[in-house]
Amino acid sequence: MYQTQHLKEQLKRISNDILQPEDFHDKLAPAITAYTKLLFDIGEIESNDTEERNHINLKFGNAIGTFWAANCVKEVLRTQRFVRGLYLAIQDKLAQKSGPIHILYAGTGPFATLALPVMVQFSPEEVQFTLLEINETSHSKLLNVIDAFGLRAYVRQIEITDATTYILPNTEVDIVLSETLNRALIKEPQVFIMLNLASQLGNDVTYIPEEITVNLSEKKRNDNTPRKIETLINFNFDKMKEIISQSERYKWIFEEIKVNIGDVEVDDLYYTTEIKVYRHNFLAYEASSLNLLERVKLEGKYTKDLIFKYFANGKPGFSAH
Repeated sequence: MYQTQHLKEQLKRISNDILQPEDFHDKLAPAITAYTKLLFDIGEIESNDTEERNHINLKFGNAIGTFWAANCVKEVLRTQRFVRGLYLAIQDKLAQKSGPIHILYAGTGPFATLALPVMVQFSPEEVQFTLLEINETSHSKLLNVIDAFGLRAYVRQIEITDATTYILPNTEVDIVLSETLNRALIKEPQVFIMLNLASQLGNDVTYIPEEITVNLSEKKRNDNTPRKIETLINFNFDKMKEIISQSERYKWIFEEIKVNIGDVEVDDLYYTTEIKVYRHNFLAYEASSLNLLERVKLEGKYTKDLIFKYFANGKPGFSAH
């Protein structure tokens, strides 16, 4: 009992530092470092374990291996903005209704990294979580982590499931949280998890992140920052509803975007990613691995008029031709 209480107190101190309002401050990086060590020790993450490194290939993208999912916590601004965004979203919901606020967290990895610092800021009467994870190794470690901190009272249920096709047992959900994405929305199933869940829920649900924007941009070798040419997708609540309204479930339809690139060299074309997590919590160019450049790969002959379209087919991303 003492060990559990001690761990929870450590987590509360870390949480307090992460949730400070400044975008960057002296306590932030040490807090993320301490949080990482705490989780890796409890979760017993093995860097040399082949099984923990293996991805699970799904129809709508890869569910990354336990080791890789665990390592996401190390990204300072990414962890801060998502944790702080979730905390603020819960506060906003509690201002509108009495608790508990029900959060559906899809793709938790081995730690439920974004949930733990938030749990210790509220009571179980204020917040309840449903945790979804497809990887059995991650799921097993998650159970151990939750119990080590003594946070079971905050968890309504934990399921091993594919969130891209998961059928909700009920629709009493206030916040949907998923951080199952990569730069330019490639490889991972974020878009398809959110579409599946949004297709079953009403209009008063908060989605985190609120918006993911992928732009076609030009970046020459000596440029400090990329120059936006065209927005290819603003993936937010309105876009989800639009896609859902014109699609059959699991046969999601994305529009084609035609772009005249003028005199831009094809080798200077990149996808850039901007993320609005919640309210004033943003991740912009190079703020995290989610915001790194992704080079445009053309299919077929190069022309000045290019057509872009998002797709799944086992490996999500944009096609360009």
